[in-house]
Amino acid sequence: MEPISPERYRQILDGIELRGISLRSVRAELREPQIPQRAVIGIRDQAEFSNAEGGFSIFVRYILTAKVRNKIFLKIEAAYELFFSSEEEISDEFFDIYREISLPFNIWPFFRELVNSLTARMGIPPITLPLFKK
Repeated sequence: MEPISPERYRQILDGIELRGISLRSVRAELREPQIPQRAVIGIRDQAEFSNAEGGFSIFVRYILTAKVRNKIFLKIEAAYELFFSSEEEISDEFFDIYREISLPFNIWPFFRELVNSLTARMGIPPITLPLFKK
C-alpha cells in the first residue's frame, strides 16, 4: 500500500463534511473516594471507519485511567461515532493519515468536556485534559 500524497489527502478532505457526532457509550468508575495528587493519567484510543452510501462513519473509543504504582483509581471509557458525507469512498490510506492528523481535532474536545464534567460530578477535583496539539 502506497501512502497518498499531501495534495491527494487535501483533495479528499475538501470533499468531506462532518454531519454529526454521537456519544455511543460511556462508563466511569471511581475505585477510591479520591484520586491521589501524584496519580498518573494515561489515555488510549482506537478508531475505525466504515464506508456507507454518500459518506462514511468513524467509531472512536477512548480509555482514560488514573493510577498510582499500577493501582487504578479512576477509569473512564467513552465511545463516539462521527458521521460524514463524502464525495468519494474513503480508503485505508486516507484514513491512516486522517486518524493521526485531523480526527483528534474533531473528537478530542468532546472527550475533554466529558472527562471534566464526569470527574466534577464524581466529587473529585475535575480533570482538565490538555489541548490537542499536533
